[in-house]
Amino acid sequence: TLIKEEVGQPIQRVSLGLLGRLISLALVDMSQSESIGVGQSQPDLCLLQDFFTSEQACKSLGNALVFDHREDTSVGGGHGAQWSSGVQEIIRDATANLASRTLFPFQRVSVKTSIYKLQHSQLLCSALLAIGYENARIAVGYLLAQAKELVASPPSEDQRNQQCTAAEIFGGVCRAMLLYCSTPEDREIIWETLLLPFLEDAVQKTPTYIIGAYFDACRWGIHHFPPNHFFPILKFTVVKVQTTLWQRDGADETEQGSGAAATMADRFALQSKWLYFIQSVLIELDGEDDVGAASKQPWYTASLLHDTAAPPEPEGSNDEEIELGQCWTYVSEALIPSLLNAIGHPYDKCRDHIASLLFRMCYCHRKFINTLSYGKGSRNNDPGITIMNQLASIQDSSSYSFKEKNRALGTARKFVAYCVHWGDAKHEYSQFIVPLLPLAFKALQTTEEEVSVEDRGIEAELVKGFRYAIADISTSCVVSYGVPNDITRVLTILKEMSVYDNWQIRQASAHFLRCFQGAHKFLFSQEQAENSLSIAISLLSDDRREVSNAATSALTGILAIMPQSALEELVAKYIRIANKSVKKKKKKTADAGMTEEEAEERATKENQRAKRQQRSVFVLCAVVMGRPYDTPPYIPEALAALSKHSFEQRASMGVRDEVKRVCSEFKRTHTDNWEAHKKQFTQEQLEALEDVVSTPHYYA
Repeated sequence: TLIKEEVGQPIQRVSLGLLGRLISLALVDMSQSESIGVGQSQPDLCLLQDFFTSEQACKSLGNALVFDHREDTSVGGGHGAQWSSGVQEIIRDATANLASRTLFPFQRVSVKTSIYKLQHSQLLCSALLAIGYENARIAVGYLLAQAKELVASPPSEDQRNQQCTAAEIFGGVCRAMLLYCSTPEDREIIWETLLLPFLEDAVQKTPTYIIGAYFDACRWGIHHFPPNHFFPILKFTVVKVQTTLWQRDGADETEQGSGAAATMADRFALQSKWLYFIQSVLIELDGEDDVGAASKQPWYTASLLHDTAAPPEPEGSNDEEIELGQCWTYVSEALIPSLLNAIGHPYDKCRDHIASLLFRMCYCHRKFINTLSYGKGSRNNDPGITIMNQLASIQDSSSYSFKEKNRALGTARKFVAYCVHWGDAKHEYSQFIVPLLPLAFKALQTTEEEVSVEDRGIEAELVKGFRYAIADISTSCVVSYGVPNDITRVLTILKEMSVYDNWQIRQASAHFLRCFQGAHKFLFSQEQAENSLSIAISLLSDDRREVSNAATSALTGILAIMPQSALEELVAKYIRIANKSVKKKKKKTADAGMTEEEAEERATKENQRAKRQQRSVFVLCAVVMGRPYDTPPYIPEALAALSKHSFEQRASMGVRDEVKRVCSEFKRTHTDNWEAHKKQFTQEQLEALEDVVSTPHYYA
């Protein structure tokens, strides 16, 4: 009576909590009676059965669940409820009694929205299990009818809560009916006649920001069931994605006018919903390292979920593995071609969901293959190979238009980001991230052709995104858990990118090396350390100042952890090279009578000398910058050698500026204890340093 009459009042929410507690106690009594055997009296549930077989009562219960949510502060001014003291605590305690606590979700993927209340789905599921199958079929019809009304609710301050409650009803009904069904025929009837028609109507009418509630409701409804229990919804969502998803060769994105634009936006929004929703099914299809988690109730489920009924125990694990393998084969064959053909989707949200779907399929399929015996050793049906081949070929493909290529590259970038942040690291880095690393670097190169301002903005946004992606890859330590030669593969790619024609790619490779070496330096072998050192030194002589500065920063970090004996040898080597590469004064009569070949040869030699000078001077600068707080014996020698390259007639402007900056920085960082550091210098070395850092004046 309180649930029916006290609409929206605190006492109604308290009554919901009392109802949930009574249902929980009734389920406990039923389970104890079944365990004891014949002769034990069953709890009297006539009132509960009468309540749920009444259409008006089910409608009142649905409305009560709506008001059991927090107020939507984004509508109606956001005024808080004015309750008496203590009412808030009473309501909080009542909410805790709606259903028993659970650890859902058991997998690493968390819930997608905070407005979905799992206790509501648990309450409905427990109630339907308590009243018996025949009464539950009647109640399900009334509850889903009420849920349809809530889905179609008009805009108001309660619309969000009403539509979320519809998802909660779907989750509770779905789980209860799957627990009741014992044969494939019964499950097929339930899916086709009750659940899927409601789901199709609800997804179309529900706003995008509420679809996360259906994501969580679907996961709860099929959680820990064997694959054959929810194969109908898997097939249904796959077909929905296939039939609604934009395809590169079929859709026309050149529609004009406000009406056409609105229609296109609605169509893309529907595609986004189905792309998002299907991931909830794939997550539950994931075996979580053990087929038992998806094919039977684990030992802790009964105590945590308090389900009186349970799915029938499977006859053999091999059949379950085959079912799971067949599901993944169906998804791979039916879904991947459509997704790969839509990686250039015009709608950014759809591209985001496509990338996450591609990652989810690679991740779950790889986990399934590596964990179970079904399909091991066979790579014919591996979706990761097909996906990687398609993504890696985007940059060199001529079948894309300018906009489509940039959109497809954006999808590839998001795929890489999901591999870095969502993957297990052991396989994603080796199988997906490293092969796509050249694509990420090459995507930084902008086109030199004349393009519109809009296209140039799209390209700039893509380059910015790939810079973030490269930074994520370089700073993540996931490579340490992968295949041992992954570090060597990354350094090989960096070596190729360090000699690329585009200076922005060379600069990115220097920045990448700096972060990558800093994150993995203790894992480097001697050969890998030497390779990283050679890459950094080779970039020092780059013509672009941005590249050489980035390489100097990378080299500073590399040299900072080298042993002192190795640094002394390195300093001595490059002091000799620097002294020999000082620019010499040109003779005025030398150019007279020189042939064209001789002039070209002389220019080549001068260019080589300038590169040797810049490389050797920048190496010494990196050595000095790597010791900001102490003064080893080789530092004064390096500074004395650098001072010779600070004059106009001996070095180029870039070299001179770098020498002056490094010497000034050294003096600044050692000022506090300069008297102690000064003892490491000879008088000649001190004068050489002062010549560089002292300010020129009139009497000089």
